Amino acid sequence: MTIRRFDGTAIPKTIYSGPGCRSKMPAELDRLDAKRVLIISSTSVATKTPFLRDIQERLGERVVAVIDRVPSNLPVQAVRDAVGSAAEARPDAIVAIGGGIVHDMAKALAVMLPSGRDITEFVSRFEPPNTFHGIEVDTDPLPVLTVPTTFSAADVVAGGAVTDVESHEKLIFVHPKLTPVAVFLDAEVVASTPARILALSGMNAIHHCLEASYSKGAQPITDAFAFAALRQLLTVLPTFGPQGPAPALDIVQRAIDAASMSGLTYANSWLGIGHSVCHSLGGRFGLSHSAANAVMVLNSLRFNLEVAGDRIAAAARASGVSDAPDDATAAQAMIAAVEAVSDAIGAPKRLSEIGLEKGQSAVITEDVLGDPQTFWNPRPPVTAEIVAWLDDAW
Repeated sequence: MTIRRFDGTAIPKTIYSGPGCRSKMPAELDRLDAKRVLIISSTSVATKTPFLRDIQERLGERVVAVIDRVPSNLPVQAVRDAVGSAAEARPDAIVAIGGGIVHDMAKALAVMLPSGRDITEFVSRFEPPNTFHGIEVDTDPLPVLTVPTTFSAADVVAGGAVTDVESHEKLIFVHPKLTPVAVFLDAEVVASTPARILALSGMNAIHHCLEASYSKGAQPITDAFAFAALRQLLTVLPTFGPQGPAPALDIVQRAIDAASMSGLTYANSWLGIGHSVCHSLGGRFGLSHSAANAVMVLNSLRFNLEVAGDRIAAAARASGVSDAPDDATAAQAMIAAVEAVSDAIGAPKRLSEIGLEKGQSAVITEDVLGDPQTFWNPRPPVTAEIVAWLDDAW
């Protein structure tokens, strides 16, 4: 049998859940003895909601600097520029409120500020056919506290991604030391995000659950998170579709709890080739990570069905989608259930629908063959097969 390792330090020490739970943040900062706080916020939170101001008022004189401009797909240079301004404030903790790129920025600064090193020195890579290059973090990062506004799950994950705009490469940095110390799953904050954005980011969360469940790094503990999250997401995500009223606050809370749980899987299990494709779509073509995942989740399932049908079937049974005893039937039921959610929220299903020009499969494949998530995919990467798969997904 394979020996597996589960790192409990890749789970946030404290997770608050419930509308208004951001009120617990001052107490958490007291526990950390943090007196100089850098806040990182998305522009939309800063300009379209009261929540950045709300947190600033709660933290009072502790706030020594605020960054409220974080570019999409987070270019490396934007992180370097932020380090320069943040260093002058000498923060001893970072609070992040926003979507995935905001939390990625927070974790990048958390390791760069105390180490004096560039984020590109903390990047994991895949070397075909089967070599994974991980990283070591030889410094103690600043503590990061997160408040998510989407279902990306970056708020709980021990790492993130930045984009090298010169090579058009999405660079992945993951290490247990980068795990946020406290997370605030506050439905009041999440509900301020447009339902369309939430719906597509929810498909990303479903993709987390499924890829984590059939990743080569999957194990019973990560399965527990993935299956519980998947069951909830399949139930609540259709309410974020374009028809009908805005979801009630209790539904938003269930969704953010499940989405963040999807992220608790992959700091230990990692993911798969579907997320590698999404990294290329964002890093090279500037496409939305959520929209890319909405397309790729079904394509990932079908690409891996032959080699991971038993694991997909296990996810179907554990999430209540199927009680069929044979794996083939249960796995197809899982695919149908994900497609039903996609239809309910009006998600795109083809790469052409999200703005990718025709004929890009070969260059995306090159990116995929260097992405660390590809190492963990159950189906071995073969260039011609990946190109054909992406052609079909277009």
